Amino acid sequence: MRLRKLQPHESSLLRELRLSALRNAPGSFRDTYADIAARPSSYWEELTLSVTQPGRNVLLLACEGDQAAGSAFGLVDQSQVRTGRVGGMWVDPAWRRQGVGQALLQGVIDWARERGFECLKLWCVADDLASGSLYRKAGFKETGSQQQLSEGSAIRVVEMELPLFVSE
Repeated sequence: MRLRKLQPHESSLLRELRLSALRNAPGSFRDTYADIAARPSSYWEELTLSVTQPGRNVLLLACEGDQAAGSAFGLVDQSQVRTGRVGGMWVDPAWRRQGVGQALLQGVIDWARERGFECLKLWCVADDLASGSLYRKAGFKETGSQQQLSEGSAIRVVEMELPLFVSE
Protein backbone atom coordinates (compact mmCIF):
# COMPACT_ATOMS: atom_id res chain seq x y z
CA MET A 1 0.00 0.00 0.00
CA ARG A 2 1.38 3.39 -0.94
CA LEU A 3 0.09 6.91 -0.58
CA ARG A 4 0.11 9.35 -3.45
CA LYS A 5 -1.45 12.68 -4.31
CA LEU A 6 -4.25 13.01 -6.85
CA GLN A 7 -2.85 14.29 -10.14
CA PRO A 8 -4.32 17.19 -12.20
CA HIS A 9 -5.57 14.86 -14.99
CA GLU A 10 -7.49 12.56 -12.59
CA SER A 11 -10.84 14.33 -12.23
CA SER A 12 -12.69 11.17 -13.30
CA LEU A 13 -10.91 9.17 -10.56
CA LEU A 14 -11.88 11.80 -8.00
CA ARG A 15 -15.51 11.57 -9.14
CA GLU A 16 -15.46 7.77 -9.01
CA LEU A 17 -13.97 7.70 -5.49
CA ARG A 18 -16.29 10.36 -4.12
CA LEU A 19 -19.39 8.66 -5.51
CA SER A 20 -18.22 5.31 -4.14
CA ALA A 21 -17.80 6.86 -0.71
CA LEU A 22 -21.25 8.47 -0.80
CA ARG A 23 -22.88 5.27 -2.03
CA ASN A 24 -21.09 3.13 0.57
CA ALA A 25 -21.35 5.41 3.61
CA PRO A 26 -24.20 7.89 3.07
CA GLY A 27 -24.46 8.66 6.79
CA SER A 28 -20.85 9.79 7.00
CA PHE A 29 -20.87 12.77 4.65
CA ARG A 30 -22.72 16.06 4.39
CA ASP A 31 -23.21 15.64 0.63
CA THR A 32 -25.66 13.15 -0.86
CA TYR A 33 -24.96 10.74 -3.69
CA ALA A 34 -27.78 12.18 -5.84
CA ASP A 35 -26.57 15.77 -5.49
CA ILE A 36 -22.93 14.96 -6.20
CA ALA A 37 -23.67 12.53 -9.05
CA ALA A 38 -25.58 15.29 -10.84
CA ARG A 39 -22.62 17.69 -10.81
CA PRO A 40 -21.19 18.57 -14.26
CA SER A 41 -17.69 17.64 -15.33
CA SER A 42 -16.62 21.26 -14.73
CA TYR A 43 -17.29 20.78 -11.00
CA TRP A 44 -14.93 17.78 -10.91
CA GLU A 45 -12.27 19.61 -12.90
CA GLU A 46 -12.38 22.60 -10.52
CA LEU A 47 -12.31 20.35 -7.46
CA THR A 48 -9.36 18.45 -8.91
CA LEU A 49 -7.50 21.73 -9.47
CA SER A 50 -8.19 22.78 -5.88
CA VAL A 51 -6.39 19.69 -4.56
CA THR A 52 -3.56 19.49 -7.10
CA GLN A 53 -2.29 23.07 -7.36
CA PRO A 54 0.72 23.78 -5.13
CA GLY A 55 -0.02 25.60 -1.89
CA ARG A 56 -3.69 24.67 -1.80
CA ASN A 57 -5.53 21.60 -0.55
CA VAL A 58 -4.53 17.99 -1.18
CA LEU A 59 -6.28 14.68 -1.85
CA LEU A 60 -4.27 11.67 -0.77
CA LEU A 61 -4.97 8.26 -2.27
CA ALA A 62 -4.05 4.93 -0.69
CA CYS A 63 -3.20 2.66 -3.61
CA GLU A 64 -2.47 -1.01 -4.09
CA GLY A 65 -1.13 -1.26 -7.61
CA ASP A 66 -3.48 0.78 -9.80
CA GLN A 67 -6.43 0.40 -7.42
CA ALA A 68 -7.33 3.19 -5.00
CA ALA A 69 -8.32 1.65 -1.67
CA GLY A 70 -9.21 4.94 0.00
CA SER A 71 -8.81 8.70 0.02
CA ALA A 72 -8.63 11.67 2.38
CA PHE A 73 -8.62 15.42 1.84
CA GLY A 74 -6.18 17.73 3.58
CA LEU A 75 -7.86 21.13 3.59
CA VAL A 76 -6.74 24.64 4.47
CA ASP A 77 -9.20 26.00 7.05
CA GLN A 78 -10.27 29.35 5.62
CA SER A 79 -11.72 30.55 8.94
CA GLN A 80 -8.76 29.85 11.23
CA VAL A 81 -5.15 30.84 10.69
CA ARG A 82 -2.56 28.03 10.68
CA THR A 83 -5.25 25.36 10.93
CA GLY A 84 -5.90 22.48 8.58
CA ARG A 85 -8.79 20.05 8.29
CA VAL A 86 -9.16 16.39 7.44
CA GLY A 87 -12.16 15.90 5.18
CA GLY A 88 -13.94 13.30 3.10
CA MET A 89 -11.91 10.42 4.49
CA TRP A 90 -13.07 7.07 3.15
CA VAL A 91 -11.69 3.54 2.86
CA ASP A 92 -13.18 0.95 0.52
CA PRO A 93 -14.91 -1.74 2.64
CA ALA A 94 -12.64 -4.43 1.16
CA TRP A 95 -9.61 -2.60 2.62
CA ARG A 96 -10.90 -1.71 6.07
CA ARG A 97 -9.09 -2.88 9.21
CA GLN A 98 -5.85 -3.20 7.25
CA GLY A 99 -4.18 0.09 8.21
CA VAL A 100 -5.39 2.08 5.18
CA GLY A 101 -7.28 4.66 7.26
CA GLN A 102 -4.33 5.04 9.61
CA ALA A 103 -1.96 5.58 6.65
CA LEU A 104 -4.26 8.16 5.05
CA LEU A 105 -4.71 10.03 8.33
CA GLN A 106 -0.96 10.05 8.96
CA GLY A 107 -0.45 11.34 5.42
CA VAL A 108 -2.77 14.28 6.08
CA ILE A 109 -1.06 14.93 9.43
CA ASP A 110 2.32 14.98 7.66
CA TRP A 111 0.93 17.33 4.97
CA ALA A 112 -0.36 19.69 7.69
CA ARG A 113 3.00 19.69 9.50
CA GLU A 114 4.81 20.42 6.22
CA ARG A 115 2.47 23.38 5.73
CA GLY A 116 3.39 24.69 9.19
CA PHE A 117 -0.10 24.32 10.64
CA GLU A 118 -0.43 24.46 14.40
CA CYS A 119 -3.61 22.40 14.53
CA LEU A 120 -5.52 19.86 12.46
CA LYS A 121 -9.29 19.50 12.92
CA LEU A 122 -12.03 17.23 11.62
CA TRP A 123 -15.67 16.34 12.09
CA CYS A 124 -16.51 12.76 13.10
CA VAL A 125 -19.95 11.13 13.21
CA ALA A 126 -20.60 10.86 16.95
CA ASP A 127 -21.80 7.23 16.78
CA ASP A 128 -19.07 6.00 14.41
CA LEU A 129 -16.94 4.04 16.86
CA ALA A 130 -14.39 2.84 14.28
CA SER A 131 -13.61 6.32 12.95
CA GLY A 132 -13.61 7.86 16.42
CA SER A 133 -11.16 5.20 17.60
CA LEU A 134 -8.87 5.79 14.62
CA TYR A 135 -8.79 9.53 15.29
CA ARG A 136 -8.24 9.11 19.04
CA LYS A 137 -5.34 6.69 18.46
CA ALA A 138 -3.73 9.39 16.29
CA GLY A 139 -4.03 11.86 19.17
CA PHE A 140 -7.20 13.76 18.20
CA LYS A 141 -9.42 14.94 21.07
CA GLU A 142 -12.98 16.25 21.01
CA THR A 143 -13.28 20.04 21.16
CA GLY A 144 -16.80 20.06 22.63
CA SER A 145 -18.33 21.44 19.42
CA GLN A 146 -21.16 19.42 17.89
CA GLN A 147 -23.56 19.96 15.01
CA GLN A 148 -25.92 18.12 12.68
CA LEU A 149 -24.24 16.32 9.81
CA SER A 150 -26.48 18.28 7.45
CA GLU A 151 -29.63 20.34 7.68
CA GLY A 152 -32.52 18.20 8.88
CA SER A 153 -30.27 15.23 9.68
CA ALA A 154 -30.59 13.33 12.96
CA ILE A 155 -26.92 12.38 12.68
CA ARG A 156 -24.64 14.35 15.00
CA VAL A 157 -20.98 15.07 14.33
CA VAL A 158 -18.36 16.08 16.87
CA GLU A 159 -15.35 18.22 16.15
CA MET A 160 -11.94 16.78 17.01
CA GLU A 161 -8.53 18.42 16.92
CA LEU A 162 -4.88 17.48 17.00
CA PRO A 163 -2.30 20.07 18.10
CA LEU A 164 0.69 19.83 15.76
CA PHE A 165 3.16 22.23 17.35
CA VAL A 166 3.57 23.28 20.94
CA SER A 167 3.97 27.05 21.34
CA GLU A 168 6.49 28.16 23.96
